[in-house]
Amino acid sequence: MEFGLRKIEKEIELLGFNCIYYFELGKDFSHPPERHDFWEMVYVDSGQINVVTDGIGRAVRQGEVIFHRPGELHAHVSGRAEPNDLLIVSFSSDSEAMRHFDKKIFSLDKTGRTLMNIFKNEAREALGEALGDVDNRNVLWDLPVPEGALQLLGCYLTEFLLILLRSDEGGISAVRTENSRALAQSSIAELVVSYLEENVYRDLCLADICNRFYMGKSQLSKLFAEYTDDSPMGYFAKLKIAEAKRLLRQEELSVSRISDMLAYSSIHNFSRAFKKMVGMSPLEYRGK
Repeated sequence: MEFGLRKIEKEIELLGFNCIYYFELGKDFSHPPERHDFWEMVYVDSGQINVVTDGIGRAVRQGEVIFHRPGELHAHVSGRAEPNDLLIVSFSSDSEAMRHFDKKIFSLDKTGRTLMNIFKNEAREALGEALGDVDNRNVLWDLPVPEGALQLLGCYLTEFLLILLRSDEGGISAVRTENSRALAQSSIAELVVSYLEENVYRDLCLADICNRFYMGKSQLSKLFAEYTDDSPMGYFAKLKIAEAKRLLRQEELSVSRISDMLAYSSIHNFSRAFKKMVGMSPLEYRGK
């Protein structure tokens, strides 16, 4: 008696992992918009994050997972209410079935959460502390991993994706509504504010900010004004003067040194900007 061979059709086939992280983040975390040429899955293990994808804002809560397709512009901002634990898995796949996950949010049942925990534990065994190293972009290449670990991770993730593919719920599509638009705009504005605060010692122009956030000048200025009642460069100028006042009160640095540190083109321009905003020169402010 002869038996034929029923070939296994691979509806979802993973080509490999690009990165795997597990982040334990504070309630004020965020990252600017980014895009890349691979899939990204974000599982919220605890807390809540706001996700902005191509101008659509969605809240992703504990026990939910969202997918970003290759080339999709996306950003993540904390929900601010509590710290967040995120499992982020980036992987490559050419499978047509992956289209099912585009801009989808899935609320996981017990089976889904169990598979995520199994995946997370195997990743922790394989990668150790490097799993949470946000600055290590080559976490899968820098460390030796136990025999079969990556294949097991691939099996676990493939099983997880197939279960989601077969689920009746099919995920929640991220659809543009007034609420989603408002959430996206406020989230991006928060990111711009954070970016300006972190770069107060740099010489930034509006084009630099627009390039960082993939936005046109008019679009960014309008969005930012709705959130702060100020222009991006006006807000940035106020941040610089506020930092200058702090440094002047410390009485440790010369006015010239503070001007250089804050990336003013000259001490004359610094003094003029300071007096216009504060009503007195930097030296007068220090001596009052």
